[in-house]
Amino acid sequence: MRRRKKKKQNPLVAIALSVVLLALSVLLFLLMRAVLSGKEIKTESCKPNAAGEIAVMTPAPTLLDLYAYFDWTETTTIRVYDHRADKLVDMDLEEYIVGVVSAEMPAYYEFEALKAQAVASRTYTLYSMAHGGCHTNPDADVCTNSKCCQAFSTHERMQNAWKNDYADNYNRVAQAVMGTAGEVLVYDGKLCDALYHACSGGQTENSENVYANALPYLRGVDSPYEDPMREEDVSFGTDALVELIAAKYPESGINGNNVRDGIAIEKAYESGRVETLRLGKTTITGKQARNLFGLRSTMFTVDWTGTGIVFHTKGFGHGVGLSQNGANGMAKHGSDYREILLHYYTGVSIASYGADGITEHTDAAPQNTDNPFVPEG
Repeated sequence: MRRRKKKKQNPLVAIALSVVLLALSVLLFLLMRAVLSGKEIKTESCKPNAAGEIAVMTPAPTLLDLYAYFDWTETTTIRVYDHRADKLVDMDLEEYIVGVVSAEMPAYYEFEALKAQAVASRTYTLYSMAHGGCHTNPDADVCTNSKCCQAFSTHERMQNAWKNDYADNYNRVAQAVMGTAGEVLVYDGKLCDALYHACSGGQTENSENVYANALPYLRGVDSPYEDPMREEDVSFGTDALVELIAAKYPESGINGNNVRDGIAIEKAYESGRVETLRLGKTTITGKQARNLFGLRSTMFTVDWTGTGIVFHTKGFGHGVGLSQNGANGMAKHGSDYREILLHYYTGVSIASYGADGITEHTDAAPQNTDNPFVPEG
């Protein structure tokens, strides 16, 4: 039986195979490097979609690195009580403000409105710290409960709320915060109690008409660019209305026979918000009425229908200080964040806050053209 001789391998073929293998290795290396660096990689699928387009795969966008653009040795560390996780967390002030703005103002609002919110939230935080910190958690400077301090979003909550827009929205808010890093509102050289709310209904309120103190920088001002005005109707049938009032204010004497004559607005402030509301033999404040009837604000009127009562409300919130909706409207009409803040907070200045407290006033617009947090266009 004869054996066949093995053919000798062509050296050119071996070289070609080596080159191909080397090229594949280099390509794989470049692909992996691109993935790790966050660059976009497009890979064709085996089949086009129904529209005849080739599907692409793009890695998740990269979040801005706050630490790369700020001197964190000059920042303030604060202790935050996370009421959902029931734990204390130490974090940098600006990092905390990103979480606050993310929770307190819609990320799609105008960029200058987001910057105004960042300054207001930063000022509110530092003012609270200087006046005893969180009132419900003595070991914390602030907490994440909006009923006590300010709302706050962790990255997990941002992802759940924003879904596919998470990275874009986070970066937008981070730009607004870092574009105003360290800036605060002061009156007569001292930090302001920079209150804010969702929507004023066209006119903000003097602080003493809502809270105990009359503060010179919390004066009612026009808020002309609010859109929408957040108008809402809240209705109650007669029986439900009587039951609600009798349970909370039995001394009012309200019943089914006298309810229509027994409810009336007695006084209203210049802004249009209700100061006092008469309930039969009892008179309550506008704030008490808002809580009792679950209204968005104390700016309301009362109408009767064939079946009950209708409260027509405008605005959302207490109405003192910055109107977030109004700030967005001003930004749409060309105002920058400084103009917005100086409009809603009467007689204030914008100053820089650092490790040594309030260090300098910065009322003029910044001239730093190299600031990476100033978006193009």
